[in-house]
Amino acid sequence: MAVVGVKLSFEELTKAQTYLQQLGLYDGEVDGIYGRLSEAAFVQFANALSIDTILDANSQALTNNLLQIPAVVRHLLKIIGEGDRLFPKFTNAQRIFVNMGQADSNYLGFLDRGVNGSIAGSKKGLPNRNFAPSPLLNHIPAYADRLASLPDGVNVVSYGEVAMLSGSQVRVRFRPYPVLGTIPNIENIGLEFLHSSIQEACICIGSVVNGQMLARWIGRNALSNVQFWSSTKILPLLYTICQANQVQPNQAIANCGIFDPKGSKTSRTFAEMAQRICAYEETNGMTSNGLSAMFKQFTTPLALQDWLKKITGNQKLTFQGRYGEAPYIEQPILRDVTGANVISGVKDPHRGDNLISAYDLTRVVSQIAWHRHLAPANRLPAQWHSLSTLINAMGQDTARYIDAAIMALGLSYFIDKPVVFSKMGFGYSDQRKQTELTYTACIQFIDLLAKSHDLPLPKVRSVNMTLRAVLNLKDPVREALEIDARMAATVADILRRIVTEELI
Repeated sequence: MAVVGVKLSFEELTKAQTYLQQLGLYDGEVDGIYGRLSEAAFVQFANALSIDTILDANSQALTNNLLQIPAVVRHLLKIIGEGDRLFPKFTNAQRIFVNMGQADSNYLGFLDRGVNGSIAGSKKGLPNRNFAPSPLLNHIPAYADRLASLPDGVNVVSYGEVAMLSGSQVRVRFRPYPVLGTIPNIENIGLEFLHSSIQEACICIGSVVNGQMLARWIGRNALSNVQFWSSTKILPLLYTICQANQVQPNQAIANCGIFDPKGSKTSRTFAEMAQRICAYEETNGMTSNGLSAMFKQFTTPLALQDWLKKITGNQKLTFQGRYGEAPYIEQPILRDVTGANVISGVKDPHRGDNLISAYDLTRVVSQIAWHRHLAPANRLPAQWHSLSTLINAMGQDTARYIDAAIMALGLSYFIDKPVVFSKMGFGYSDQRKQTELTYTACIQFIDLLAKSHDLPLPKVRSVNMTLRAVLNLKDPVREALEIDARMAATVADILRRIVTEELI
């Protein structure tokens, strides 16, 4: 028996009413009728779904019971999508973090959370900052294997070649992945829901057909070449992997060490240095900026720039700058486990601009994530054993927007085998007098919520995105706090639309 106006069965609604009543959100009778009181209770519950909610054991158990009912979660996603509910949710959370001494403009609530969380007293000036580790932390070692596997079409499905946007008669088509150096067709319709502060965006959604990854590209100013701050730090890491794999294809780069020919710096593994760059583990004189500048020294500025152009096809990009600090090692040497040199650094200093596009970063991230499912002409010139090391490092990005999004949307019980690897970027531009925040990410998971009466099978969702937000309020502190909440809300809205298939 379906209830008019909402897709909850009589049994589902009576169960939900009981839990909502016990939470103190529903004052009506448990009658399986979706009236005004039920609607108000669901709205209150949707609004209460927040980040780091501290509930007593009984309330947490009731909340968990509600969030394990598929029809309830689907209804909550619909409610959250009506009006602008997400931005106030994340803004309020950020305000609470600040008031509790958990965040400030130097250590933001979402951008700087860290995959390992924060222990009370670990941040100077924020003695109360205490965040739990990411719920995805224990999943990171499995990311590469999950990305390497394909939906079998029997137990898990993909979109196919053509899919229909939810609630419309609009059909979208997935097309073959572009060969190296070719810019795909990037549709400029479909991201109108993004706030105006998101000035550049590129989203690439994948669908597996006959063992190959097809893609749909959507953008907003996707080919505009601008500064993407620390998000571009993945590029010199990726270049190093590609060069090393060409010299020694069977040598996993995780086992290679980086040496200082002058002998003044202790050698470290590639894996450790890549992780430090992404997680901002800055100790022993090693900073994320200094290490990233060091990786650029494995080649000349023009050679690195030309390499990137050959990968993405964007001939107008500029990638010759560094990251505001001197390289940790001026002329690094990459050595294999036997001590043999694999790549040697150069003297040429990197000076100039790093101006690339949202498309460039999305292209590269998609090539990393889908490497095993792309034709040879479309792949990065790298081996999976070494790309897996970069995936692991990027899985430890300090920005935890997806973690917060899953909680805010109530999706914890319906996301299986998650993969989230990303790289944030953030800064105040003295030249442009504005705060800018960038985020590039791969998000893949098996959507158990897709299992319904209409589609009896879970569906794999594989999405790569790059977003750049800009805010100019003539108050850098306020800008930092607000732009972090805006990015968190945007990522959550994209995730919601992916699950509801409003965005394909």
